[in-house]
Amino acid sequence: MMTRRGVAWRAGRACTCVIVGALWLLLALTGYAAEAPEPPRNAPVGAGVWNLWPLYDERDDPVDRMRVQSGLGPFLEFARSPDDAVRELAIRPLFHWRQDRLARKLEWEVLYPFMSYSRDEEDRQFQFLQILNFREEGSQAHAREDRFDLFPFYLSGRTETGERYRAVVPFGGRALDRLGQDEIEFVLFPAYVRLVKRGVETRYFPWPFVSVTRGEKRSGFRIIPLYGEEVREGVSETRFVLWPLFLHQRTGLDGDNPEETLAILPFYASQRSKTRESTTVLWPFFNHTVDRERQYEQWDLPWPLIQIARGEGRTIHRFLPFFSVEERVLRNEFLLRELKSSDLVLLFPLYIRNREELPGSVKVRHRILWYLYSDTREEGRDGSTRRVDAWPFFRYTRDREGAVEFQTLALLEAFMPGNERIERNYSPLWALYTYRQSARGDEVRSLLWNLVRHESTPEGEAVEILGPLLAYRERGEDVHLSLLGGALEYEVRHGIRTMRVFRNVALTWTAVPQRIAVLDPAGGVR
Repeated sequence: MMTRRGVAWRAGRACTCVIVGALWLLLALTGYAAEAPEPPRNAPVGAGVWNLWPLYDERDDPVDRMRVQSGLGPFLEFARSPDDAVRELAIRPLFHWRQDRLARKLEWEVLYPFMSYSRDEEDRQFQFLQILNFREEGSQAHAREDRFDLFPFYLSGRTETGERYRAVVPFGGRALDRLGQDEIEFVLFPAYVRLVKRGVETRYFPWPFVSVTRGEKRSGFRIIPLYGEEVREGVSETRFVLWPLFLHQRTGLDGDNPEETLAILPFYASQRSKTRESTTVLWPFFNHTVDRERQYEQWDLPWPLIQIARGEGRTIHRFLPFFSVEERVLRNEFLLRELKSSDLVLLFPLYIRNREELPGSVKVRHRILWYLYSDTREEGRDGSTRRVDAWPFFRYTRDREGAVEFQTLALLEAFMPGNERIERNYSPLWALYTYRQSARGDEVRSLLWNLVRHESTPEGEAVEILGPLLAYRERGEDVHLSLLGGALEYEVRHGIRTMRVFRNVALTWTAVPQRIAVLDPAGGVR
């Protein structure tokens, strides 16, 4: 008998095959998916290039190193690498499919972000509206983790140890390694919930108001909001009354820097330890902090509008929304040996500058009105990068290898920088002009999806104007000029000049080198 996971997986595969097959058939009927042989290296200049703007375009892209066939401007596209290991198919904005055979990767999206699927070697993931989710992980069957969800009503799966679980909300069930917990068990949620994390068990009757906690050297109970306490023997003690109004907490009792917190909100709160003291009165109107470890003293009057801090670890002069300057130094924190940061704000949010400095790396970002304009630069030992977003006008990126991309317009890229799925599903639809440069120095400029196109490579140049009306290409000493889609052609190849009319040879001749008069060094003889 076929299992639930098997049925879901077979259904997903069938759905994938139907979608991909239907789209391939559509492209095949219109001629866009035809796998025409690539021209050999010694082919004439311009061989293998078809620009019937805006219906059809086919060429080798020198920047991406792909054979690209596209139609109806940016809406239809099929691309493949020279070795046929990488293939891409797009019907924008409905569908995008990409396969990398060498890396054993497969991805597709339908009206992203509504539906997506990805496979990386033996790991698979599928989602529909983040409600229906399926995930299968692990290259070996005994160590594979599976998940199948209809969030938030149904959760199921199998852990890496092979243990299966399922839960139906709100009726009952059990889930493992979910929502930050090692184990979740419930009956008629929220009437009864049991949580287990790192050997500590907490039971709720009902969640989250009444609970009991038990574990190794750990105990507690809570009746929210009336009273609650939790004790970790020799480590910490926490008690509250009428939460969140009254709180008393002691932490770090097993170390050399214990801390005590007392809060009577909103009137008074304090934190005391050997390295840090903080006092708050009528939060958020007044706060005073002395941090001896990070070596700074800070006042908030009120937070976060007015903030002043002085010391080696932190300097702040903040008077929002008019002006703010902040400098911080963190040492041996967050796995970092040292992190220096500085922020400048003028007429918030009119102008914001953020600077981060790590050993061997500096990152600076300038922003105007948050997403309206952003310029980020990073300098490091292994190169520099830059990204500029001027919403909705353009996007510019340069990576560490020197590859450059420029595009106008850019309607979504500023809000989701670096989102490859947005860039491949939607960006081409509004990219009226693009400029791309590879790390090798190859350049491509395109206006209105190749209505006007210019290519520049170490081997030569190519210019196309008004689609098929005018095309000029040169490679070394060879030249090809085409007018009216090939109705009139002029070609220079291996020193032989040829004129063609409607693809038929009309005239061929060879240039004869002209003798040039040269004076003899002694003078007189020619």
